Amino acid sequence: MPDKHIFIFGLGYVGRHLGCALSLQGWRVTGTTRNPSKLNGVIPEDWTVLRFEGGSPIRGFSKYLDKCSHIISTISALSGHDPVLCSHHREIKGFSGWTGYVSATSVYPSQKNGFIDEHVLPNPTTKRGRDRVDAEKQWQKLSNAEIFRVAGIYGPGRNALDALREGRARIIESPGQISNRIHQTDITNVIAAAIKQPRPKRIINVCDNKPTPQGDVIRFAAKLLNLPPPQPIQLKDAVLTPMARSFYVSNRRIKSVIIGPELGVKLEFPTYREGLKALFKKSD
Repeated sequence: MPDKHIFIFGLGYVGRHLGCALSLQGWRVTGTTRNPSKLNGVIPEDWTVLRFEGGSPIRGFSKYLDKCSHIISTISALSGHDPVLCSHHREIKGFSGWTGYVSATSVYPSQKNGFIDEHVLPNPTTKRGRDRVDAEKQWQKLSNAEIFRVAGIYGPGRNALDALREGRARIIESPGQISNRIHQTDITNVIAAAIKQPRPKRIINVCDNKPTPQGDVIRFAAKLLNLPPPQPIQLKDAVLTPMARSFYVSNRRIKSVIIGPELGVKLEFPTYREGLKALFKKSD
């Protein structure tokens, strides 16, 4: 089997940063995107980038897969179907290397008290969450994939500081709303550690150590920028998509019993405070 060559379905925010980190460790990277030209000058020139959109099969996919030792997908299920498996079920089933699938903590139910760790069974209340659970099961059945249930993602170019600077930040008040988040760097570190210490069908909650209401994150970012925080909006008065609204009625305190105890990973940004401080310092 080829050594240290990963195929990343979806070179978006998570996939691109993961690929860059592995490249620095000597890995070769092949990946997909809907528009390869948008990655010009953004990723290393020696990557192989393939167009993949709408579930249309990649021509000659087997020849690319034969060169790889690892596969990971960051692509969400669409309309109840995983586009990767719909297009390349047969090839992935025959793949003998490591596989991973990036899911989300939205697969878990809301829970008023206590923490949700990897032993809690998924029970999503939204169609998007149910689609993710179905995709997880398909990946595990087909390839023994490791599942990464990722909390709210933030990092460079995607954070509360930028939202405030650009006038996009809102504080939406919803009694009881609480959620986790995770810095992009820590997502990369957790996935890389899992690759080094593989365990088939393992579930990993990729989250920080401080579940927090959304408004607290915005207020902390505003304090760093010496800006007044936005005036709170009550959830009933907010104009939101159904998916966004589902976030503000959720109540999940996520934790992981895998990241530290099994993988030995210490989060670089254990709470949003350390993460936002580092992003602020870097942009100052």
